[in-house]
Amino acid sequence: TIGRQETRGGNGFFYPVAITRGEGERLYVLSRGTETPVFFPCKRVTICTVDEEYIGEFGEKIPPEHADRSAPDGKFFWPTSVALDCQGNAYVSDERFNRISVFTKDGEWIGKWGEPGDGDGEINRPSGLAFDANDNLYMVDSWNNRVQVFTKEGKFLSKWGRQGSGEGEFNIPWGITIDHHGDVYVADWRNDRIQKFTPDGEFLMAFGASGSGDGEFNRPTDVAVDKDGLIYVTDYKNDRLQVFDADGNFVTKLEGEATLSKWGRERLEVTPYMLKARERAQSLEEREKPFQGPIAVTVDDDNRLFVAEAARHRVQIFRKQSGLFYGDPL
Repeated sequence: TIGRQETRGGNGFFYPVAITRGEGERLYVLSRGTETPVFFPCKRVTICTVDEEYIGEFGEKIPPEHADRSAPDGKFFWPTSVALDCQGNAYVSDERFNRISVFTKDGEWIGKWGEPGDGDGEINRPSGLAFDANDNLYMVDSWNNRVQVFTKEGKFLSKWGRQGSGEGEFNIPWGITIDHHGDVYVADWRNDRIQKFTPDGEFLMAFGASGSGDGEFNRPTDVAVDKDGLIYVTDYKNDRLQVFDADGNFVTKLEGEATLSKWGRERLEVTPYMLKARERAQSLEEREKPFQGPIAVTVDDDNRLFVAEAARHRVQIFRKQSGLFYGDPL
């Protein structure tokens, strides 16, 4: 487990909504924060390692009274996603400003682009972001119910999707990922399903339905695909992560196995009475384990799975297990 609640910056998160892997063992975790004035600066991207070493942070909250498109460079109000290009530069979408802010891998602001609207290249509440192998940026244009593709400089390339529940249609989509073959997966939030497309937007398949049973969703927010083709979906309102095979068939589900993080223990050790209070609390470890609001997921090539929980301000990390076989075949 990585993280703890921290409104002031530093080694913690505050309502994290997106996560991505960087070079080496780096993680970039986007905290959406809150608009409450006393919690400042709670909107930021935290850079840390998989081993919970704090590296730094970038971005800054702007007060609601100044939250318009004239907001200074590098400011956030409703940040939604973070993605890295091939050079490691970080792109952050903001659905209030309808723009993409660009930072170096160490958090220096270097640019922005995006215009509000519903025409080609215009955006309305951007959410998920993902880069393909050619460094083109795929964006979930959420309130326009479509996916748009841009160069990383913001030049419009293509689009697909419209409002609805049919094949290739969306109802407030949110998360997005691109697999090793270049195919695109979109978490179709209000339609309670995942849709898969070719890089050019040709519909390939959909799976999921509304509900709480295996293979059903209650507002799926993000999707990731590992190198073996397994599909991972954060089932936000069902407080779980579901796993599917490459054809969209249900495989298993995770409900959380959190432990006390290193950063959490460091905070508790500052106030020893809190450690004693934890020891007295009944069944605390069991109550802390489950997911609450799992909202973002990513995987890496080391078979590690990273799940960000908005409500509990943390990231849970899992490693996919493979069967081991010994002896000669029968």
